[in-house]
Amino acid sequence: MDIFDEMFSKSPEEKFFETLRHAPLGAVEKCLRAFISEHIAMLELLEQKGVSEDELELYKMENDFLIQERLNDYYIELGAKILGQEG
Repeated sequence: MDIFDEMFSKSPEEKFFETLRHAPLGAVEKCLRAFISEHIAMLELLEQKGVSEDELELYKMENDFLIQERLNDYYIELGAKILGQEG
């Protein structure tokens, strides 16, 4: 199997975790720090808008399929951001 066959035979999740294992630590830290900061900002905004933790959990349960579909988008986006960094 050549490198292209191997690359295209993996899921976005598998590629993302492989990227984490092999990328420069500084690049991973920078991207994860930005991602976590964005996550915190969204949680704070939801709290300001009056969305409770129970409502958020209910939304996650009711929209699990959508969330699972979007996971691949996030794996691809974060992997690209990590690879685009210079450690």
